[in-house]
Amino acid sequence: MAGADKQAAQLEADFPGWHIWHSNAGRWWATRTGSVVRRDELGTGRVMTLDADDETDLRQQLAAQATFDREVEA
Repeated sequence: MAGADKQAAQLEADFPGWHIWHSNAGRWWATRTGSVVRRDELGTGRVMTLDADDETDLRQQLAAQATFDREVEA
């Protein structure tokens, strides 16, 4: 497993409900898995897809989404 693939797999394990990949252009992407949700149903701050320059930034964005998700579920 290539380095970026291994990092993507670890991110998916750390953040269930997201599909992670590293593009040929060198960007990191994450998109929610499961049902597609309309923007107005997501709530403030929640998004369906994220992108970042590096794995660290994507991890931070995913952590923020997890916080938003917990707030919606509460």
